Amino acid sequence: MQFTGIKVYTWQVILIVILMLCVGNSYAEILFQDDFESGKIDEGRWAPQASWLVENSDDEHDALGKKVLDVWGGGVGLSADDFPEEFDYYADFKTMEGGLTGFVFHGADGNNIYMHQVSTAGSGHTPQHIRWHRRIGGGWAVEPGAFEDKENREQNVWYRVKFEIRKNYKFTAYLGDVGAEDADLTLVSEWTDGQKSFEKGKIGFRMSGGNRAGEHAQYDNVVVATPGFDIFPVEPKDKLAVTWGKLKE
Repeated sequence: MQFTGIKVYTWQVILIVILMLCVGNSYAEILFQDDFESGKIDEGRWAPQASWLVENSDDEHDALGKKVLDVWGGGVGLSADDFPEEFDYYADFKTMEGGLTGFVFHGADGNNIYMHQVSTAGSGHTPQHIRWHRRIGGGWAVEPGAFEDKENREQNVWYRVKFEIRKNYKFTAYLGDVGAEDADLTLVSEWTDGQKSFEKGKIGFRMSGGNRAGEHAQYDNVVVATPGFDIFPVEPKDKLAVTWGKLKE
């Protein structure tokens, strides 16, 4: 009887562990993705600026499809939905006129956001930096951090960025070649908002200047996932992650 009791107890422990793993995995998922291959901006996903256009891609790369998001100035465009306090954010991007990009996080509206720029060659604002911004009531504050790996990123070249957004207002930025997987992305900067400005909200893009007269960048393969979720395929020969919903196919 004692031996039977041990067996039952052992199976109870195993069952509890399995249930815990199942519950944990249920929270690991893709929260948002857009590859712009439809040829138009999905206003069910985005509240865009008029300067946002979906254009044909002029760059040949396996990770890029036929269409990309082209943004000329225009201010802040946001996602339709809010996102939780913690997530991982991936995007492919190319800086053009102005030499920088503006990625928006935890946005309530255009005047209340985190906006973090990748500043490459060609930028008049601390090139080779992540420029950490907060905008509160329309007023800007910026805390630039030089790329920790000391590598230069060029204008008119596609890269992949990953931002890790975590509790306690912590942000970490990674950069790599376009199409790079997590293992090939390099830590370039970390920042914590000591003011604890925004706990959650929308994602988006922000570029300064008027339409066709301001900063200019292109974006593709936007993915938001729960922290640590593996968005990349087991088979590296796939041009993009299977779990990205087979973007670009």
